[in-house]
Amino acid sequence: MPTAIKLSESAVATLRMEIKGFRSKVKGRRLEAYRELAAAGIMEVVPAGDADNEADYRFTADGIKDRESILERESDRIERERYEPPDASNLSESARDLLRRIVLDNERPEVTPDTKPAYRELAAARIMLPVSGFATGPESSYRFTYWGWHRRHDWIAPHHELPEAKIEHAGR
Repeated sequence: MPTAIKLSESAVATLRMEIKGFRSKVKGRRLEAYRELAAAGIMEVVPAGDADNEADYRFTADGIKDRESILERESDRIERERYEPPDASNLSESARDLLRRIVLDNERPEVTPDTKPAYRELAAARIMLPVSGFATGPESSYRFTYWGWHRRHDWIAPHHELPEAKIEHAGR
């Protein structure tokens, strides 16, 4: 299985659906994605008897073996490319404190008029995203961005400043 393959978002979505066992009844909508997966050696055409009709696709032997790792790698690559990495260079101390509470204390402070400015700062730095709900209203909660989650420990404090108990709790 080639490690240098680069799948499109459509092919990754189709691969995810195939892995979960959701079979598309109308392959024509995803035909390009299936062809891309076949060209990458992950799937192959199941002959339908008619040379012009690509009836179905199935995993190749290597594709079935490596499907989960390929999906994880390609999904991760797409997410990394989707958004710019965070820029925490201008975070205030209140925003860093809020981030410390979330990361180190495993606390999820409620979005209130007092915490909203710090949450908005984290959103402006592309560390978190505001989430709105029909019942809860605009900016009722915040979630980590892809990069915010993967680099969440980078912005709270240098490693040598963290108390030993906090380091173990944070999973370092």
